[in-house]
Amino acid sequence: MTNLLNNACRYTPADGRVAVELSRTTDEAVISVRDDGIGISPELLSRVFDMFVQLGSPPDGQYSLGIGLTLVRSLVELHGGRVEARSEGRGRGSEFVVYLPLSRDGTPERLPRREEAETSRSDVRSIRTLVVDDNRDAADSIVALLEANGHEARVAYSGAAALEVLATYVPDLALIDLGMPTMDGYELARRVRRTPRLAYMRLVALTGWGQPEARERSRAAGFDKHVVKPLKASDLDELIVVSAHGSHD
Repeated sequence: MTNLLNNACRYTPADGRVAVELSRTTDEAVISVRDDGIGISPELLSRVFDMFVQLGSPPDGQYSLGIGLTLVRSLVELHGGRVEARSEGRGRGSEFVVYLPLSRDGTPERLPRREEAETSRSDVRSIRTLVVDDNRDAADSIVALLEANGHEARVAYSGAAALEVLATYVPDLALIDLGMPTMDGYELARRVRRTPRLAYMRLVALTGWGQPEARERSRAAGFDKHVVKPLKASDLDELIVVSAHGSHD
């Protein structure tokens, strides 16, 4: 709720209005946070729960949603609920609606499982992770999401700092930005792959470069996977599932 209210206040002018409403259906509590602020264009509505989505463009200005809405969706889904974003377009305000299942007679109900083909976060064991990125906001946001989902996470803001962490800490999964100064992600990956005790680490390259040449270069450096930013929560879930099932203890 704090994330939804912060966003509503941040993107609504000082003379605007933010409204919170709580209602219920037979089986659900329904919480609405509605504002008359900058609104969301139709093409972005389906992406607002992804990390670091950009709203707007010059000359109106550009705003990054960061990780707040990604966390909202993750936490709501962990409670067996769902969240929807609504807007009639730019300048027309926004509404976020959270649906949470109600218990009957004070007795908690078994939460509905996802479809068989989808692995629930609760079905995946906790893993050790390392996030390496010179963009501190991006790195800290990914760490916050990992920790919110029950995983152990460390952070480093440079390649050299990552090597210091790895001297005493062996993660199952390392998410490494490629475009860092001094020691880039390619060099860090090469050094990791030359260290026998880190042989079972899963290395994932995080980058804005998606060209075939960049993918080939990251593979040659020793990365297991190449992910183009912004990192989606669904991508992170998939990386965790693979690392949890295939990593070495």
